[in-house]
Amino acid sequence: MSEWIGGRRPVAEALAAGRAAHRLLVSSSAKPNPELNALIAGAREAGISVQTVAPDSISPTAGFDGHQGVLLEVGERRWSDLTEILARAVTRSHDPLVLVLEHLQDPVNLGALLRSAEAAGVDGVVFPERGAAPLSAAAVKASAGASEHLLLARVTSLGETFHELREHGLRLVAGDEDAQVDLFGPMALVVGSEGSGVSGATKRRCDLLVRFPMAGRVASLNAATAGALLLFEVVRQRSAGGAS
Repeated sequence: MSEWIGGRRPVAEALAAGRAAHRLLVSSSAKPNPELNALIAGAREAGISVQTVAPDSISPTAGFDGHQGVLLEVGERRWSDLTEILARAVTRSHDPLVLVLEHLQDPVNLGALLRSAEAAGVDGVVFPERGAAPLSAAAVKASAGASEHLLLARVTSLGETFHELREHGLRLVAGDEDAQVDLFGPMALVVGSEGSGVSGATKRRCDLLVRFPMAGRVASLNAATAGALLLFEVVRQRSAGGAS
């Protein structure tokens, strides 16, 4: 089963990550430039077929319009699991940092959070198989290709996953309005859905609920923004404190 990756940066990152690919489609209306030329050259060096196609054929194939005239057909994604994610933290010689996405619905928010997660150096991202936005071509595009460098795990039960994370010594942390706390040590950050946030059941499982100081009249943040703030607050505290 194949998938599609659209957009010049995501395609470049997929090629850089060594993602198995079958063919690169390039719109005949795409204007040649160094970036596009590098993509085509990279695909050919990897033995990937490059095909020039009619401009009106790419969007229906991609399923979205942000493809920038290039579309890479790749093999089915290899999913990870908690064992591999926690092993990566050991390899990196630091406390595990895992991002858990409870029930995000918007592919753009999903992609944006994956981009932030990769930039923050998370060891992996976990999300449910059902009830959440799929990792579609639009989500990959919104991630700017960061999805190709992350360990991603789809799980059947978040409840069981939370239990397993805690068994491995990770604290569960979610954004709320209850307290400001330190964010050191092994940790799984939980981001809820766009509409209702983290569910009550998940909050009860969390060890920490973190409050974001608000100075304006709007009392809530976009899910992708809240998740990014949590991620980079962990990075800031670990850097300032010299934590592993």
